[in-house]
Amino acid sequence: MSNTETLKKYLLEKENAYLLDDNNNGKTIMLSGAWGSGKTHFWQNEIEPTLKEKLNEQDKVCVYISLYGKESLNDIKSDVYLSANGNNLLSKEIATFGMEALSAIKDSDLAIGKAVKAGKSLLDSKKMQKGIGKLKKGGIICFDDFERKSKNIDLNDLFGFISQLAINLECKVIIVLNSEVFKANDAEIFNRVKEKTISKFFYFKPSIEELFKLISSDSKYDGLNNYKQYILNAIQETEELNARIYIQVLDNCLEWLEIKGDMDENIIRVLVLATVNFILQHVILEYSYISNHNKSSFLNLVYVNLISKYPSLVSKLLRGITLRYGGHFKRGEEVRYLEEIRSYSDMTLINQLRDEVSKLDQDTKQPLYTEPTQNAIRDWIDSNIQELKALWKYGYRLYYVSDVDEVTYNEISEFIESGILI
Repeated sequence: MSNTETLKKYLLEKENAYLLDDNNNGKTIMLSGAWGSGKTHFWQNEIEPTLKEKLNEQDKVCVYISLYGKESLNDIKSDVYLSANGNNLLSKEIATFGMEALSAIKDSDLAIGKAVKAGKSLLDSKKMQKGIGKLKKGGIICFDDFERKSKNIDLNDLFGFISQLAINLECKVIIVLNSEVFKANDAEIFNRVKEKTISKFFYFKPSIEELFKLISSDSKYDGLNNYKQYILNAIQETEELNARIYIQVLDNCLEWLEIKGDMDENIIRVLVLATVNFILQHVILEYSYISNHNKSSFLNLVYVNLISKYPSLVSKLLRGITLRYGGHFKRGEEVRYLEEIRSYSDMTLINQLRDEVSKLDQDTKQPLYTEPTQNAIRDWIDSNIQELKALWKYGYRLYYVSDVDEVTYNEISEFIESGILI
C-alpha cells in the first residue's frame, strides 16, 4: 500500500480512524514532509472533503487556516474563531477595518466571552459562540504554511496558542509543515517545543508516481488521460517531487492539446522537461543536435562556451550553451553518446571546468588567463554550481532538445517562456 493510501486509511477509513476517534480529542498532530511534496493538496483533496462530511453529521467543523500573510497571533486567532463559524466575510471586514476589536483576545480567552465584548462592534457574539461550540469536543483545526508565517509571530507563542486550542477546546489540531524550514533560533524553539506539543507525527512521503496520480486525478485533466503515462515517464526522468511543478506541467500539456489538437510522446517529453527546467532555472535551452559522441570534444566545447561567455550576463551564458558541432552522426552514435554523457556526474563538469581555467596556451606555454581572471572565473563557478548542475542535467544528461523538429521545439520553448500559445 502506498504512503498516501496508508495515511488516508489510518486517518479516515479504518475502524476508529485517528481523526474521527474522540479518544484523540485534545491532541496536536503533525503532518510533515518535504517542501512541495503535496501535503496541502493531500489534505485539502483527500482528507478534508470526507472529514467535513463526517463531522457535519455530528454538528462539528473542520477548519483550515493558512498562516501565509498573518502578521500577528491575533490575526490567527480571529481566523480560527471566524472560520469555525463558517463566515469568512467577517474576516475580510476585519482585514479592511482593523484588528483593534480583537486585541483583547488572549490565550486564556478560548471561551471567547471577553473577546466578544471587545469586538462587539464587529462581531455577532451568538455566531462566535456557535462557531466555537462546533470546534469543542471533536472539531478539527488544520494549520498550514508554517514556513510562510510572519517573522513578527513568535514561534514559541504560536505553539503555545495551538496547544491551548487543542486542550481547552478538546479538539484535534493538525499542523502541516516542513520542519526543515526553521533556521537558527526558530529551529531550536521548534525542536524543544514539538516534544511537548505534538502528540502524533505523520510523515508524508509519496513517490513521484503517487504524487502525480494525486495531482492528475483532478477532473480538469481528464482530457489528458491518454497521455498521462507519457507525462509521468518524463517527470520521473527529472526526479523532481513537487506538486506545484506537476500542476504547471499538466496545465501546459493540457493547453497544448486543446490548442494543437494532438501530441505524441516526443512532444510530451519536450514539454515536460523544458517546463521543469524553466520553472527551476528560468532557462530555455537553444535547439541543437548531436554530431559527435567523443568525450574530449564534448567537454572541451562546454569549457570553451562557459569560459568565453563568462564576462557576459549569466542569463545569456546559460542560454547560450548548445551542443552544435557541425556535421552529422552515424546511425547508433547518438545512443552511444547519450549513454556516455549520462554516465558522468554533474561534478565531473564542475571539477574539470575549474581545472580548465588554469590551462596553458599550447604554443606559448603561458596561462590562458591572468591570475585575477582565473580567480574570478573560479568564484563564478562556485557561486553558480546549482545552475551548472541544472545545465548538465537538462541540457546534456536528459538531452531533449532534438526530440522534435526545430520548428516544433522553438514553438514549445516560446510557449513555455511567454505563457502564450496561439
